[in-house]
Amino acid sequence: MNIYERKNANGEITSYRIRVSRGYDAKGNKLKPYEMTWKPAKGMTKRQIEKELNRQATMFEEQCKQGLAGDGKQKFSEYAEYVLELKEQNGELRHHTVVRYKDLMKRINDGIGHIKLCDIRPQHLNQFYEQLSKAGIRVNSDKATIKQGVSLPDLIHKKGYNVVEEFIREKSGISVTTYNKLSKGGKASAESAYKLAASLDIAPEKLFDITADNRPLSPKTIREHHRVIHMILHQAETELLIPYNPASKAKPPKAEKPKANYFEQEEITAILQAAENIPIKWRMMIHLLLVTGGRRGEVAGITWNNVDFQFGRIFIDKTVNYETDSGMYIDKPKTASSVRYIKLPEQTMKMLEQYRREYYNPLRTAFGDNWKGLKNKDGELISDFLFVQDSGENAGVPMHPDSITGYCNTFSDKFGLKHINPHAFRHSAASLLYFAGMDIISISGYLGHSSPSTTQNLYAHVMAEAQSRIAAAMGDIIVTSKIEREEEKTSKIKTG
Repeated sequence: MNIYERKNANGEITSYRIRVSRGYDAKGNKLKPYEMTWKPAKGMTKRQIEKELNRQATMFEEQCKQGLAGDGKQKFSEYAEYVLELKEQNGELRHHTVVRYKDLMKRINDGIGHIKLCDIRPQHLNQFYEQLSKAGIRVNSDKATIKQGVSLPDLIHKKGYNVVEEFIREKSGISVTTYNKLSKGGKASAESAYKLAASLDIAPEKLFDITADNRPLSPKTIREHHRVIHMILHQAETELLIPYNPASKAKPPKAEKPKANYFEQEEITAILQAAENIPIKWRMMIHLLLVTGGRRGEVAGITWNNVDFQFGRIFIDKTVNYETDSGMYIDKPKTASSVRYIKLPEQTMKMLEQYRREYYNPLRTAFGDNWKGLKNKDGELISDFLFVQDSGENAGVPMHPDSITGYCNTFSDKFGLKHINPHAFRHSAASLLYFAGMDIISISGYLGHSSPSTTQNLYAHVMAEAQSRIAAAMGDIIVTSKIEREEEKTSKIKTG
């Protein structure tokens, strides 16, 4: 095995080519070696690059020895596992995206996982997508709803937990979001219901009604499967294992563009008025979600050194995520464009000062040396998050993203408001900017989208509504002006 540096015109190393010998053919001719290219993730140290390069080279050599590289004859399922690991290690895919893709891979492997890479054709994929669109395709799709008269909060309190979210995170094995669905009478997977029942030491049938879900997958979900397959086969094409990507010639079903739900101005006013009656910790959270248009993980990831009181702005450079396999962790924002400064109103800056003075500083002083935090991928402890857990065990640890969703549900129910989820605040911020006449490029930068086209596609219906309101306003101006002219003309005739 040999490793070669690849440099740009300035002599800087941009990637590494790894070659593994294939030996000689029957006539004694040297066979073309197996090759792959590895590119270090941005920001990696020299030591990290050396360690990861050796790992990638060893892994690739092992793939070659097992016949899983170079000839396209490995099964799709085997190659897919390699690609997902490769892309996560290279920083091309974030961990929570890999978790989602692995979940989709269960269904993909059942359909085409047994087929060799070199044998996959567009028709195989089209047949697979057609199969996904049929009723009964959902695996473990039974749904659970809470039985009438059952109070999950009461059962959790009997377990000695005053804070429901603590029990859900520590004991149940399900997310707070899933719990909220169940407790409010909504549907969740039967698997989640069984986990919750087990954590309460109660038979599931005493708590939930279970029904089968025979709906076909939505076009949007089928296209998610297609994107994963396309990505994996694209890598195989790049590594010269197959002559072309068959997924590029397949035809997944078309999906309707999603419409972003947002609050109208009067609804926002009602939310802010109700927020005056809740603890400042949550009032500050709701205020920042609305004013910044930030994703919930971005707002949970704000630290005090990200707050610029001098220039009245905050810096978004990290996000707090949670996955069942790794717990809570700090990650980069969704895209490079998501790393951004957001200018804040003067009122927001004053509220931040009040929040720090009345809530954060006393809390940190009270816990002293017991104040914790969360380590990033480099092992650095971050302990100055704005929004933290305030229990003895986890004081200083950033607020769990599901806790934000959970409180928004509780808040909207308590004050009789329209259902609130954190992302609706993001959509509302976008709509307010549109209706205020802001241009698409400025709004895209404010929200941290990868490009203005992303913003335009997501908020097309909001833009159309804004145009309708402008047209209506213009009509009112013209009509009003005409009436005023007629009245003035009539007045002159009468006085003439």
